[in-house]
Amino acid sequence: MRIKKALSRRERVGFAMLIAAAVGFGISPSCAKLAYSAGAEPLTLVFARFTVCLLGIIAISHLRNVPLLIEKRLALRALLMGCLLAWNASGYLSAVKYVPVSLAAALFYTFPVQVGVISAVCGLDSLTKRRVLALFVAFAGVLLSVGFGTYEADWRGVVLAIGAGTGVAMSSVLFARMAQEGNSITLVFWAMIAASAVSWLVMSLSVGVQLPNDRLGWIGFLISMFAFAFALVAYYLALPLVGAVRAALTANLEPVIAIIVAIIVLREEPRFLQLVGITLILGAVFLARYGVESSPGRSGSQGS
Repeated sequence: MRIKKALSRRERVGFAMLIAAAVGFGISPSCAKLAYSAGAEPLTLVFARFTVCLLGIIAISHLRNVPLLIEKRLALRALLMGCLLAWNASGYLSAVKYVPVSLAAALFYTFPVQVGVISAVCGLDSLTKRRVLALFVAFAGVLLSVGFGTYEADWRGVVLAIGAGTGVAMSSVLFARMAQEGNSITLVFWAMIAASAVSWLVMSLSVGVQLPNDRLGWIGFLISMFAFAFALVAYYLALPLVGAVRAALTANLEPVIAIIVAIIVLREEPRFLQLVGITLILGAVFLARYGVESSPGRSGSQGS
């Protein structure tokens, strides 16, 4: 069986978008923490993020003259993906109320392994031995980089964190499959409408709007909002170009970048095991990019 060594132009563009998305996702948590310290409420930031995502997609569609009307057969799935996006954000943020952040992050980042399994079951992507190795090396690196240890975990936090990770895996696979049947920009647009509506409804029925009360908090709020919005749009537009499995693996760069940003912004000090974890994650990303089988049908390559 032939092994593809060179990336196509579409794949290179896709990986560039994924790396940019990882930077955005990595910056967002530290900046969000600054906003929360100044009195902002996570649900308010979640709603703001999805609203900016929606505006960004509208701008992209206008620049590229992409129609935003969606076929009826895809509408329900796009709305389902939007609900998953809202659940992913709210579930992960809620998990840290019950378990340590490092444990919640470790459980949440099981999603690349879940993507690989779900994609293989659905026949959307191949799951070779090399790719399985990359998945587990990446997960091992994530466990080390977030400081995984022994905790007396509250089951509510465990369920929320794993459930949010499952939501990411399902939305990644769902979108990669949907993008084979429709325009990816249109699909993201309708998914963002659903995510914005759901996050607004939850925010309105629970804590209401709570914004930062000082300048530093506002800086963190705005950077987190725009960085996340850019990253989320870039990630889902890149999915059809590289496939769900390799996209999920490359997304493991996020905790690496998040640790670096936390060192700079929050003055956190990394441990030796975190540095080992970063090395493992980078190695797994290398395995994901090179030496994997690829085919248009399975990778989900589809023009947007």
